[in-house]
Amino acid sequence: MSESTSESPSESPDSAAVLQSMTLLATLSTAATVRESVAKRRAGRDPSAQEPADRAAARLRNTGDALMDLLMEMALSRVPLEQRDEEPLPHAVRHFDLFMKMRRAERRTQAMHQHLLSLYPAVSEELVEAARRTHDAIEQFLGDAPTAEGPHLSDVLERGTSLVVWARHEV
Repeated sequence: MSESTSESPSESPDSAAVLQSMTLLATLSTAATVRESVAKRRAGRDPSAQEPADRAAARLRNTGDALMDLLMEMALSRVPLEQRDEEPLPHAVRHFDLFMKMRRAERRTQAMHQHLLSLYPAVSEELVEAARRTHDAIEQFLGDAPTAEGPHLSDVLERGTSLVVWARHEV
C-alpha cells in the first residue's frame, strides 16, 4: 500500500489550513447572501416592500422553519463534550460554526420581521415588536461575542425559539 497524503487519526490538521478554510467559507457565505439579494431584486422583489398577505404568510412559515432548524442546531451543539480541555483549534472551529449559524439566524429573523410587517395588522403588534427585539438581541450577541458582555447564547436561542412558536401560533 502506498503512502497517501491524508492524515492519520493521531495527527492534527494544520492550523493555518483550517483558518484559511474558515476564511474562505465566510467569504463564500457572504457572496451567497449578496447573490441571493441581487437575484431577488432583479426578479422584482424588494425586501423592504409590502408583500401580499398570502405570500408573506407562506414566506414567514418557511423562514420560521429555517430559523428553528438553525436554533436547534446551535442548541444541540452546546451539549457538553466528554473532553473538557478542548484544544484551541477545535474550539475556534466550533466558535466559527456558531458564529456563521448565528449570522444566518440574524438574516432569517430580519426576514421574519419584514414578513410580519407585511401581515400587520392581521398579526399582533407585539409579535412584530418581538421579531425586531429578537433581531436586535442576535445582533448584540454577534457584536459582543468577543467580550461576552452581551446577551448569553441560551437567552438568544430561547428568544428566537419563542418568536418562531409565537409566529406559528398567530399565522
